[in-house]
Amino acid sequence: MSNDKLGSALAALADDAQLWSDFLVLCDCGGRQAGSPGEQRAREFALSRLAAMDKSARLEPVSYAGWRYSEAVMTRLDSADDQPLACNPLLGAQSTPSAGVTAEVIDLGRGTLEQFEKNARDIAGRFVLVRHEYPFATDHVHRRRKYNWAMERGAAGYIIANPVPVAGPVAGSSGRDGKAGIPAVGTDYESAARLAAHGSERARVCLRLRGEDYPAETSVVLLEIAGLTPASVVLSAHLDGHSLAESAMDNATGVAVVLAVARAIAPLVAQCRYGLKVCLFSAEEWALAGSRQYLERMSASERDALMLNINLDTVGGDTELTALTSEFPRLDSFVQQAAGQSGVALNTHQPLMQNSDHYNFACHGIPALRLVAGFNRPQCNIRHILTGADTRDKVAPMELANAARFTATLLWQALNADKAEIAELRKK
Repeated sequence: MSNDKLGSALAALADDAQLWSDFLVLCDCGGRQAGSPGEQRAREFALSRLAAMDKSARLEPVSYAGWRYSEAVMTRLDSADDQPLACNPLLGAQSTPSAGVTAEVIDLGRGTLEQFEKNARDIAGRFVLVRHEYPFATDHVHRRRKYNWAMERGAAGYIIANPVPVAGPVAGSSGRDGKAGIPAVGTDYESAARLAAHGSERARVCLRLRGEDYPAETSVVLLEIAGLTPASVVLSAHLDGHSLAESAMDNATGVAVVLAVARAIAPLVAQCRYGLKVCLFSAEEWALAGSRQYLERMSASERDALMLNINLDTVGGDTELTALTSEFPRLDSFVQQAAGQSGVALNTHQPLMQNSDHYNFACHGIPALRLVAGFNRPQCNIRHILTGADTRDKVAPMELANAARFTATLLWQALNADKAEIAELRKK
């Protein structure tokens, strides 16, 4: 296909005022937690945007293990300070008995596997306190791994603290998915300091957490445009977020860029070798449940027809972009080729990271990447995701414009790649 067509698409993208306005509209929907009115408004808005490109845009229902809570209170018992501690339950957390759970707190600092193993004999029957980490870093240990280590060692509960002062509690998913688990909450820096051991004395707390599991349903917002062959390339992002703020960086940025790139490229797809699937997932914050079910419902032949997944998640909040290429080694050079053509600098990181919907594609053998800003840059604005400070003021228009330019170039390259080139990308 002629690069003149790509040039025209990039020019249209550069003039697309809807990119920034779409981002603001999504932020106006609030945190967009799955099951909330804000998530529904965002879904309806995204569907209307895709339907304006092609009337075939639709919703495909997916189910997930829904959960809501009515009470979350954590109080220190062994101190004259009887003020409640900051307490934000993790999505899907196990409820306590009505009287709560009372136990000592064992502070494992960052909460590495080494720290869990070193203190294994002292964990059973206690609340494990660990620290939230900057999520986009080479040595990051995910929240749910720490939660699982605590549960495996018999902890009474799990507390994860924001390591940044005066920044409020952290959010996230327990990953319980309606199964057996332990009570799990996020807290703030100041509360964690009050819970830290003083000499040999451990803090003693009572946690009351009342939640309700229920079967829930949300939808994937889909647009499918056929190319010259039955195979297709998937461009994706997740709509849902957390209730603490606007979920602006994570992930109004990704959704807004997907919509803009689709507007620019969709009119040209019929002339491309492969078709385009735009997938806006929800329940991503619930241990990637939406995309997992979407892919599991496909037949093996349907999944085999997916050539590549380009997943955008947190593409604003910093000027540097990185493609997480999911242990598909030939994908690095493929994305760098697009970066060179787009004029947008790009880093790559090969290890598979279970931190967005690309993971489910990669687990099915589909070449998949996550485009993310701020990788290994813990002092950038992205340090505020999963907190009450994930707001629109942390994002600059040029950050979204650069992410869109690179994504459009990569998508165009993938839509027109030779069959042999795509086959090479699948090789491990």
